[in-house]
Amino acid sequence: MMQVLKGLGVFVGLICSLMVFTVVCLVAINATDRTKSPNTLLVENWLKQQPIDPSENGYEYAITLVGTIGDDKTNNKKPLISFSEQEIELTDNFKTACYQTDLIICSVFISDNSDNIRDVIGAHKANIQQYNTLLDMPYWQEEPQSLTPNNQAQWGLLFKLRDVRQLAAIISVDTSDNKLDQQAAVAFLNKDAYFWNMVYHSSRSTLNHMIAVNMIKYQLNLASTLAKTTDAAIVTKVTAWQTSFELTDSDFERIFSGEWLFAHNVTEQMLIEVQSDSAAFYEKWLAYALLKPTDSDNLMAEYIVSLVKEPVSTTSMHTLKEPSYCSNDNYFQQLWMLRYNPIGKLFNCTVYGTDYKQRLTNMNTELEQLRTNLLTAESS
Repeated sequence: MMQVLKGLGVFVGLICSLMVFTVVCLVAINATDRTKSPNTLLVENWLKQQPIDPSENGYEYAITLVGTIGDDKTNNKKPLISFSEQEIELTDNFKTACYQTDLIICSVFISDNSDNIRDVIGAHKANIQQYNTLLDMPYWQEEPQSLTPNNQAQWGLLFKLRDVRQLAAIISVDTSDNKLDQQAAVAFLNKDAYFWNMVYHSSRSTLNHMIAVNMIKYQLNLASTLAKTTDAAIVTKVTAWQTSFELTDSDFERIFSGEWLFAHNVTEQMLIEVQSDSAAFYEKWLAYALLKPTDSDNLMAEYIVSLVKEPVSTTSMHTLKEPSYCSNDNYFQQLWMLRYNPIGKLFNCTVYGTDYKQRLTNMNTELEQLRTNLLTAESS
């Protein structure tokens, strides 16, 4: 019995010694960070922007209107606008009745709900003017510190504000006429399309780019209804629709470099949080010993540069191959590859699951199809 216990003690001692040796080796291997790679320097160059006056920045003004929300509630900005459930239901029903339908259905909805529409417009006169001010903004530029999970705009409120502004454009509150004002609707679409097309080609956030895509889809969907009238040439009256929505290489560079900056900010925020007194000792140790910010930036930059330069996939298959440290048939080889900056590498593996370039291209194709449908309606 004593021999068994002694042997067990030796075995446990060997295991503990091996664990200590492994930890010491990991600490030694991760003692220093990398220097910036050529890919990181390239992405940082893509991020450069011309300074603009904050008072002319549509992004900053939009944030003021809708506020922000995030994990750090102390830094959340309260929105200046809000909508009741009845108002939201009314605007949703309007889109159902007037987007990609026909003018009769849309006109019936407006006539049947004219009093409620006027009430909503009257209640949000100041907010409507704020949306008009937003459309007059000549620039859209996200600040670097805004690209974090803790600083996300409440874009849903901006969608609702646009819906109300759209209602104000198509029905007059000063007359008893309950018909859709096509001339005013086209004037609104022209201005709205110009602004959101500018955002579409200015934003360096995938999320904000998608916001612009949806705003443009709303415009085109309403225009498709207006085009089914004697004014089928509506597409020619909206300046922003005279050219393709095609994304250029510089667009991809701008958008995806913003995603690199987002990942960079997440890593920085993580390191800041583990410095707090509330962070456990092991969390601090893991962060400082096994997460290397510059190497993580380099890994993400490698993905971003490959994504920008890779041709758009023509199938549903992802064209970018995962690094071997993300997927390897040999488990021990994979562990060996993760010996340096394991946390950063594991985080980086998560971005390879989706072909973001193909996703953005598919959105662009959808917009182009809607635009083509309008052009076809105009020519027929």
